[in-house]
Amino acid sequence: MTDKTQKLVLGVIDFLTASIGDGTVKEDDKESLEVAIQCIGEAFGVDPNDAQQRSRLSIKPATLSSIFEVYLKTQASRAASSSSKPAAGPSAADKAEAEKLKQSGNQHMTKKDYAQAIDAYTKAIALDPKNAVYYSNRAAAYSSTADHLSAVSDAEKAIEVDPAFVKAYHRLGCVSYCMRRDACSY
Repeated sequence: MTDKTQKLVLGVIDFLTASIGDGTVKEDDKESLEVAIQCIGEAFGVDPNDAQQRSRLSIKPATLSSIFEVYLKTQASRAASSSSKPAAGPSAADKAEAEKLKQSGNQHMTKKDYAQAIDAYTKAIALDPKNAVYYSNRAAAYSSTADHLSAVSDAEKAIEVDPAFVKAYHRLGCVSYCMRRDACSY
């Protein structure tokens, strides 16, 4: 059994256990659900009471519900963007200038000059607002200045622009972690 599968199973078990505790499940169904939790755990070799295994498999601070919420937002964004009329995109010159600004922002990030990096990425976004990389990079810069709310907004915008851009999900996860732990490094 892979850790990936067991992480998913632990997430399901945690969701079901929380549903028992928060009253989502009717009193008459709690015992059946507890049996199901035990059977699922045994079938996949996951013991939610084993602290060492829980530590290895936990996806915290994320939960299955929070991951599902991101999925739903992504689907809604994808549906909205596919049903809307395509807008004229930036010119080739604008795209080239935006790329130069991104490179400038990256250089500023390397020097830990986050304000200048944010400014460069903001200018790149103004020229090419459909490039998820620019939002994602600006999210990293905002997070580096501990402006986590702006970082969340940019990470979510990057996901909206390109739901397949994995780095944006990473940024969103890191920012969420930072907001809980107030410590993050890129």
